[in-house]
Amino acid sequence: MRITLTTIAILLSLSATARADLVPSQSLTTPFDVPSLASAALSRDSQTLNANTLALAAPSMLTTQVSTDAMTASAVLKANDNDALNNTQQDSNTSVLDRLSSVASDTVRKFKQTGIASWYGHQFNGRKTANGDRFDMNGLTAAHRSLPLSCFIRVTNKDNGKSVIVKVNDRGPYSGNRILDLSFGAAQQLGIVNKGMGNVTIERVTSPN
Repeated sequence: MRITLTTIAILLSLSATARADLVPSQSLTTPFDVPSLASAALSRDSQTLNANTLALAAPSMLTTQVSTDAMTASAVLKANDNDALNNTQQDSNTSVLDRLSSVASDTVRKFKQTGIASWYGHQFNGRKTANGDRFDMNGLTAAHRSLPLSCFIRVTNKDNGKSVIVKVNDRGPYSGNRILDLSFGAAQQLGIVNKGMGNVTIERVTSPN
């Protein structure tokens, strides 16, 4: 019985010693906070990763900006070129129209035609002509197919050399091979009333004088 008590006493003593030895061992591990260390390590890695990402992205961003600037400059130059081209085309079109107008004016101004002229009188006297005038058989007027209305022409009888200036106020003649229909008064001055027709030359003039 004493052996048993002695044994128990030894065991209790050893157990107390063991617990005393374990306490310092546990205190050594207390300062190491594993979650904090892990968080700090991840934070450092994240900062390093961000720095590397920025370093890698910077050239790409710069290249993109340069490319964008180049595209913008190219677009501006292209727009300027298009404006210049449009202005050139407009100037060219205006120049062409001016030249055509000039040629048309010269053609009309220098108009000359030769052919047969006839005359008309009583049956049309007082009727409205193409330009709005009332036909006066005794006036100095004429009808032509294409000359501008209200323009003036000199009509010369090639057979006798007589000429008269008349105002084109009507359209015609529309039958036969005649180029002009004269009023009775104009035909009388040219000396073609009795014949009914005459071989004439037509020239454009600027005024009746």
